Amino acid sequence: MEKILHDVLNAGIALFRAGEDSVNNAIKEVQRTFDELKSKGAADNSEPAVQLRKVLDDIVAQANDLNQKTGDAYNQALTQLQDLYNKATVEIEKIVPEERVNEIKDKIEELTNVINSKVNELRGGGASTSGGSSTSTGA
Repeated sequence: MEKILHDVLNAGIALFRAGEDSVNNAIKEVQRTFDELKSKGAADNSEPAVQLRKVLDDIVAQANDLNQKTGDAYNQALTQLQDLYNKATVEIEKIVPEERVNEIKDKIEELTNVINSKVNELRGGGASTSGGSSTSTGA
């Protein structure tokens, strides 16, 4: 029984290796065919080919321009929000009695941390917290 199991295992290993070689050969053939097609396409200077390349170049340039403008607008909006937040913090500190300032600072920092986490998630990064310090009263 044990010999049969080993024979089946060995046959499976050989079958796997044969399949692996076939897959590797197929990948090499696809790469070779792609390279040939790429070379033939690069050598094609017909009017339709030139127009297609120009359209693609225009689309890429427009996409890059749009991406740049979007990034600039996002950064500008983020800067404005940070300025508004800083102004609001200063005004709150002027209006609120001293004994409540630390309590409010803690709540503002919590809000800031949540906003920063969401911004980082949207940017594709991990969650992070603000570098500010918080103090709280025992009241």
